[in-house]
Amino acid sequence: MLDIHSLPLAPKIILVIGFAIGITSFILLLRYQIILILMKFKPGYRESVRKEIARKKIKNNRR
Repeated sequence: MLDIHSLPLAPKIILVIGFAIGITSFILLLRYQIILILMKFKPGYRESVRKEIARKKIKNNRR
């Protein structure tokens, strides 16, 4: 097991950046599944997504 407190500053920063990139890529990979799960459990979120999609369709039709 790695003791984070014994590392110098530069490897700590690299480690934090690596975790941040990993979490961000995980969220971007699963964004549609996360949206579907939220839509299933929160009806208010489902309605806001529907309104946003309708608003985008109207905006694209005007162009």
